[in-house]
Amino acid sequence: MPRFFKTLLAFLFAMASVSFAIMVFSGGALFWHRQFGGMSDDLLQNEMAFYASQGFRVGEYLKDIEPKKQLLLLVDPDFQRNENIKQLAYAMIEGYGSNDIMLDTIELPSEYSEMPMPLYMSMTAEDFDKVIDRYPDASVIISTIGLPSDLEKLKILKNEDGPKILLLGLPSGPIPGLAELIRAGKISAVVFSNPKARYDVPAPKSRNEAFDIRYVLVTKDNLEEFRALFAE
Repeated sequence: MPRFFKTLLAFLFAMASVSFAIMVFSGGALFWHRQFGGMSDDLLQNEMAFYASQGFRVGEYLKDIEPKKQLLLLVDPDFQRNENIKQLAYAMIEGYGSNDIMLDTIELPSEYSEMPMPLYMSMTAEDFDKVIDRYPDASVIISTIGLPSDLEKLKILKNEDGPKILLLGLPSGPIPGLAELIRAGKISAVVFSNPKARYDVPAPKSRNEAFDIRYVLVTKDNLEEFRALFAE
């Protein structure tokens, strides 16, 4: 993690003057391509608005259960060039009502860092724990990068008094035992794609309305309602 970005707010200010064109590979992009044969700035902005709505809803959720605490957002190593992450961060600060949100990524050994593969395929429990250990005041770890394949070795899951985990999506696919981890409180919540998601509509101005169109937030309180989402 570059030392010059210590909080999300510092990261956002540093990135405020930079504009990047991001290709968003999502259901919305595929729908647009099939219907109209191309991409547009409006579509990219629309997809980013939907993506950012996750940050807002998660921020609101954590404000209710872990108010005025430090949060740690784990992202991919290319976050400095990723407009989606910037918008997600803005929305999370807005929803949580605090900028005490740290931002970091997994530092892989040099032999893996240059390999063209998703982070979840190369990171280990040791890598994951190592970055978390740098933030002893963090009460919740929000991961956009999933969990390592050897998650049974994660120290954070064995520490009764340690921070909880919240997953923004499952980039690695189904995680064995995930429902039980939620039920036990080890994982606070998971954002899933909404089974009834629509990809042919503009994102509403309301972040919560946008979230509900594309996603669901599964916690131990509504776990049974969404049990079908867990392919275990």
